[in-house]
Amino acid sequence: MMKAHEELKSIFIHRKNIDVAMEIFGFTGQRTTIIDELTEEEVLKLLKIHCPIPSELESECEQLKSEIFRKKLISNILVLAEKTGIKKANDFYDFNKWMIQSGKFKKHLNAHSVEELKEVYKQLKAVEKSNTKSAGKPFTKAWWYKEGKRKALN
Repeated sequence: MMKAHEELKSIFIHRKNIDVAMEIFGFTGQRTTIIDELTEEEVLKLLKIHCPIPSELESECEQLKSEIFRKKLISNILVLAEKTGIKKANDFYDFNKWMIQSGKFKKHLNAHSVEELKEVYKQLKAVEKSNTKSAGKPFTKAWWYKEGKRKALN
């Protein structure tokens, strides 16, 4: 098995000496520029930075996927909230008020976990379905909202 210092040298072999020296100088808090003068702990930290363990990469990848999914879910919720009339374009006041008063979890949108966001999305889908049904009855709030959109289109 290769010694940690030797392994680090093999990683840096294709880089310019000045680049390696600058990285080590910054990493050690301006203590040294030479790999052989690094402590075992410093060498292991540098190895971890330059050669992350595959399970850590997978974990980071899963976290990124989760964050992308969460952002997409928030985007879908905002679109649905605008469609149902709960949120006005470029105005979050009414939407935030609705989230605190009528939302399933009584908190602002960014404070929700992914599972909670799924529930909020289901709640908004139910509101949309209810509004669609209610819009057929004259003089209901949903009917006025629907008629207001029609006038805007004419």
